[in-house]
Amino acid sequence: MKKLRFIKCDYSYADFSTSISPAVEKGLDSGVAPSTVLLNVFSTDSITSGYLDDPEKSIDLDYCAEAGIVVRRRQNTGGAVFGPKGGAFLCLYLNPKELGISLNNIKEGFKVSLTAIAEALNQLWGLDARYRPLNDVEIEGRKVVPSSARLESGILTLRLLINVVNTDRDVLRKAIITNPVKVQDKAIKDIGQRFTSLENELGRKITADDLEELSRVTIQKMFGGEVSLAPGELTEEEGDYLKQYQATYNSEDWFYGNSERVRFAQAPADAVKSEGCQKAVAGLLRVTLLSKDGLIQDLIVTGDFHPSPYRVTLDIEDALRGKPCDEQVVREELEKIYARPDVEMTGIEIEDFLAAFSKAFGQETGSC
Repeated sequence: MKKLRFIKCDYSYADFSTSISPAVEKGLDSGVAPSTVLLNVFSTDSITSGYLDDPEKSIDLDYCAEAGIVVRRRQNTGGAVFGPKGGAFLCLYLNPKELGISLNNIKEGFKVSLTAIAEALNQLWGLDARYRPLNDVEIEGRKVVPSSARLESGILTLRLLINVVNTDRDVLRKAIITNPVKVQDKAIKDIGQRFTSLENELGRKITADDLEELSRVTIQKMFGGEVSLAPGELTEEEGDYLKQYQATYNSEDWFYGNSERVRFAQAPADAVKSEGCQKAVAGLLRVTLLSKDGLIQDLIVTGDFHPSPYRVTLDIEDALRGKPCDEQVVREELEKIYARPDVEMTGIEIEDFLAAFSKAFGQETGSC
């Protein structure tokens, strides 16, 4: 039977996302650590924006500062996520080839892991939890396990955020900026109403032992009983990576790295800014343009979707910078990028990009 290293810890959600998690990923990628399952129970309230998003457009930073909510920008994709004290992360860091398992793309990783935890919630506590593509587990339309993923250099990381405790919905509504385009097709529009918690559904406190049992049953269901969990700790090398990431990802340079204040700092004074937003299966896609004389002077592609590799959005920007504001030109460049063997754009189609660009081209000014 194959074994996965199992680590339990209690960092805040934001610190876990920006330092612990990438340290374990690097350890696996560098060959100094094995494939790992990590259960982290959050020690304090915090919030993060996704790697591809502009935090100034997804989070009310002034409110968070007043409320004492720690805010970070993650190194992985997805939308803004609030991690209350007592919440938990179940994360899998896997080298599929080394393990001899067939989890070779993000779409399959989401389906297998989220179906497994939904079945575990049903088996352990009788909850009617169901996998909702692309990357959520819901109970009667309320999100109980949102997730994100990363696939780089053959290493698959799956992060299952377990909503353990009740979150103050008023705080959530004030902290996270909800784009109307993102929720236009959802039955529940209010962001607070779109989430639930295990404690709310079960009517009792969830213990650390409960979460460990949930972790073990989830892994059993994912791998059909062919993989077990073995207690372990971070290696010395992973500890060094952790310190390096804390220094880098707690900085303002990183936090605002995908924002207009940084990316458009040298923009021509007479360039016109416009935006187009499109809701795709994988999430919100936003295109922010600076244009002049019918040409794209600069652009930023942001959102909460899950491309692989992450830098493909930069490739799209590079391909279109300086090109005419023309949908056919955009289509041709996107088709080249989509045809690359290293690119996976699960849940984001070329037509989604074209819809966002079309909206941006049609604006004189404005935002979404």
